[in-house]
Amino acid sequence: MTRGALVRWLQGLEPGELAEVLRRRPDALAAPSPADLTQLAARLSARAGVADVMSTLPLPALQVVEALARLGQPPFERAALADELGVDPSTEAGLDATLRVLSQRALVWPDGEELWTVPGLLLEAARAATPEPFEPVPPAPALVPADRAAIRAAAAESAAALLESAAEASSPPFLDLVLRAGLLIREGARLRPAPALADWLDAPPGERLARLLAAWWNGPALRRVVVRVLHDLPPDTAVAGADSLAPLVRWTAPRPVREAGDAEAAVGAVLAEAALFGVCAATGPDTFAISSLGRALADGRPVAEVASRMLPEPPPSDPLRVRTTGSVVLCDDPGLLDDVMAALGLERLAPTVAGSREPAAETLAALRAAGYRPEHTGPKVTVRPAVAPAQRARPGVDADELARRLAVPQQRGPSPLEQIRRRAPQLRPEQAQLLAEAVEHGGPVWIRYVDAQGRASERVIENAELAGSVIEAWCRLRRDDRAFTLDKIVAVARPRD
Repeated sequence: MTRGALVRWLQGLEPGELAEVLRRRPDALAAPSPADLTQLAARLSARAGVADVMSTLPLPALQVVEALARLGQPPFERAALADELGVDPSTEAGLDATLRVLSQRALVWPDGEELWTVPGLLLEAARAATPEPFEPVPPAPALVPADRAAIRAAAAESAAALLESAAEASSPPFLDLVLRAGLLIREGARLRPAPALADWLDAPPGERLARLLAAWWNGPALRRVVVRVLHDLPPDTAVAGADSLAPLVRWTAPRPVREAGDAEAAVGAVLAEAALFGVCAATGPDTFAISSLGRALADGRPVAEVASRMLPEPPPSDPLRVRTTGSVVLCDDPGLLDDVMAALGLERLAPTVAGSREPAAETLAALRAAGYRPEHTGPKVTVRPAVAPAQRARPGVDADELARRLAVPQQRGPSPLEQIRRRAPQLRPEQAQLLAEAVEHGGPVWIRYVDAQGRASERVIENAELAGSVIEAWCRLRRDDRAFTLDKIVAVARPRD
């Protein structure tokens, strides 16, 4: 449970290995990026990030963490872990692979024959279920052949029916979906149309379907787990029933399944909804195969493109069409107009003209926020790039770039003890030492704190991080992260428990 051990382990990683950790821990890449490995260790130890990663662990990794929690506090002997899990020669390789999964996420890492854990991990595992036999190999569901054309046809039929039912939105699950999509607003026992409903009804079928599926996808985590498990099955196959798929879903992400209760019933409910919405197709009695819509969701690809191919806009019955447009965007560069359309969700009216449902003032504001330099003339908006394409803002921190920077040895700055002595001269030397150890190792420490109004309180804090003149830490009293100014900490001691 020591942050110092985490820093030492991070220091021993090659840049490529460190980049692998960063890719699996996107919370560590949030801006501002960590300036050194000590800051990175503090971020990797944050309770929210640890909890998020725990919710995605497969069953054997969760079983290892829960076994470590039963063993006590780090460091742990690997042999003791193997005994706790009941590992035998047939599962020894599975334990090695599982420990690699955990180290790639900076949750558990080796130091010789000992194992260390990130601060907060064992607290997250404290609500473990009854121990079960170690299961390093995923169960295999029963599969049957499936025809791609039949999957496509069944999914398209379900998707078209979904749009019709959602437009009426008279009963669940369609009513729940439309509410989640922000198309209706509940006011007591009554429902009224949301401002977005008119535009949604006027949009092409693919765009309407994409909005509904985004709302469904962002619901309970178990939906995403089930669809991704279907996505990873061999192509041109269907799973034979929820009872066959549920063990694999539970192995892939046990925490969401535990929260849902009855695994088979919960997986069956997700499969039924997914088939109803065209995310998968019912290819026979109680058999399900993922559709192209489900694959797009699982891959993180734009669903609107797939939905538009599945449900193309019907051709007009007459060559003359009337469509309401709030404003038009003009651009002499068709390539630049493509970028603008993608950024704002516009519709092309001509090679150099795009239509927006928003009035000109809102379209102007959206263009400026996206980094363009528009000019306004009545309902027309002419757009030019504000900066050259090569100068446009880059996406967030790149894992490889950050790993290379952090792997370079840093010039030694003041130690935590030196900083605390300078900023908290009121503390006795042994108290400053205790507080510095808490910062370096992440362990608990008792403090007496006097706030700006002169009120004194006693706290036990842990996972402390030094940020200039402030200690940021988890406060057991408030059960939340808190900041404590160093010059207002008047006493430090070891916690009584």
